Amino acid sequence: MSKYKEIKGFKVQTLASDTAASAASGGTWASGASINSARNQGGAAGTVNTAALFFGGIEPPSVSPRYTAKTEKYDGSSWTEVNDMNTARQGLAGDGSQTSAFAAGGDTPPNSGEAETWNGTSWTTVAEINTARRFTAGNGNNTNALIAGGYSSTYVTNVETWNGSAWSETTDLNTARGYNGMVGPGATDSLCITGEPTPRNLVEKWNGSSWTEVAEINTARAQGAAAGQDTSSALYFGGEPGAGTQTELWNGSSWTEVADLATGRTAVSGAGSSSSAFATAGGSSPGTATEEWTASSIFTQQNLGQVYYNSTSNAFKVTRTVAGTGSWASGGSLNTKRMGAGGAGTQTAGAIFGGDNDGVASPRYGLHEQYNGSAWTELADLNQGKSYTGGAGISTSALNFSGYAPQRWALTELWNGSSWTELNDMNTARFGVASVGQVSTAALAAGGSSASTATATIVESWNGSSWTEVGDINSGRAYFAGSGTPSAGLVFGGPSSALTELWNGSSWTEVNDMNSNARYGVGGSRQGTSTAALGFGGNPGNVNTEIWNGSSWTELNNLATARGNITGIGTTSLALAVGGEPPYLTATEEWTQPSSVLNQTIGTS
Repeated sequence: MSKYKEIKGFKVQTLASDTAASAASGGTWASGASINSARNQGGAAGTVNTAALFFGGIEPPSVSPRYTAKTEKYDGSSWTEVNDMNTARQGLAGDGSQTSAFAAGGDTPPNSGEAETWNGTSWTTVAEINTARRFTAGNGNNTNALIAGGYSSTYVTNVETWNGSAWSETTDLNTARGYNGMVGPGATDSLCITGEPTPRNLVEKWNGSSWTEVAEINTARAQGAAAGQDTSSALYFGGEPGAGTQTELWNGSSWTEVADLATGRTAVSGAGSSSSAFATAGGSSPGTATEEWTASSIFTQQNLGQVYYNSTSNAFKVTRTVAGTGSWASGGSLNTKRMGAGGAGTQTAGAIFGGDNDGVASPRYGLHEQYNGSAWTELADLNQGKSYTGGAGISTSALNFSGYAPQRWALTELWNGSSWTELNDMNTARFGVASVGQVSTAALAAGGSSASTATATIVESWNGSSWTEVGDINSGRAYFAGSGTPSAGLVFGGPSSALTELWNGSSWTEVNDMNSNARYGVGGSRQGTSTAALGFGGNPGNVNTEIWNGSSWTELNNLATARGNITGIGTTSLALAVGGEPPYLTATEEWTQPSSVLNQTIGTS
């Protein structure tokens, strides 16, 4: 009769013997630097475990008053106290990055409707949420966010979205709850995980208009923390009841138990991604201890199922969920053919702006179109039409920068959902940059063609108000693509180039090349990450699609139509290839990458 035991956080079935061996895990937790002020039930922001923000919470009974506005910033080695929030509170919603975060609601006491935004230096009080509440959760940043659930006089279903200036009530959750977790890039794509009044397994997914129940987590709980930059990959950890150590990994369709936290934690805060996350404080009483999650590099997809031992072959095997080869299908056509446009958003809420349709100096388009998953609609034009232009953010909060019309431009414009506004210029005018950034308040513009060189190495970082030069890429190039964030980015391709470079927030490192070298005007997954990116198309006549797993590129199914100077939008699992040339195109292709189950030998005893 078979029996089970735990090996590195996995249920292992020993079929004929109890031979000891190690099995691969989805990642590991390690101790991080302690915060300066003991507390729990605070808010957290960050995209990786080396660049985090922790704010608010409740301090030990020995401290008076216990509710705090303290904010601390992490650089990968130590926490530093920075400017406080304007309102002390605990049980608040918060998310974002070190340079673009928000805080909303909480217990002051009593229940609060106050909201604040963080610009990398200080907090600013903004419009209040419509329903004051505590023990709520949210995702997004200081210009694009969503909060869901919480406790008012009772547990609520209320959901609100933030557009950078106002909160709007939208479709409620199906089930009222508080002490829940949230992940996602912003107001149009979110995952709401577990919650109280009774600890539960329930998970709901938001697509911008409605909530749908998806696969439940394995262990019912509440007061845990969630990490994830999109809804196709997430981590949920800690919480009660139980030991408060459980960690589960979401692959877009199911949850898998992975390595436990070293220390059980309820009322825990955390953020990051499924590959790089942090757990801050938490526990039965306010504390200072933190832990850092790093995904395993053993497998491309960090989604393991049951591990078992085969006594005949003396092999350990695993059943795991992996991404399939994916496919492209026709989507709605643009109203105006073009190439070299900037882009932002997701497959069901995308935007492109600028570009041209004749390959000569005129016309240069300021045309702006948005996609709803089936059709493109023209909206307000850019103030300055240009081609080979950059973009970041989402369809309701987009950033446009650089370009050619016919001179090089340093101009930066922000879309707020209804109009474009000119902001501070880049330091160096250029076109053909690689765009990195999931939000409009935090982006990188890498390389391009400047007045001094056809293939610049310059990289500038946008913090929501101004551009700053940061570390140069190693190889100058233009007409290439990017993915990730200003603290963890990836750039790839370029004219006759397969070169890939990885950004860690301070320097660039050359990593494994793409498989196809013909990559002039390659498209990329703008909402992807530094460890999960999609590259497709390019001139001359390239149809290749490749996926990046954090260490190497793998070829997947081709585009239906060869195209270069293409606009790429979305994630590795749901993406758009829009426009391009030659000839100048209106055609859109939609990428979908379903998951499949794979049985694989992972080692021998």
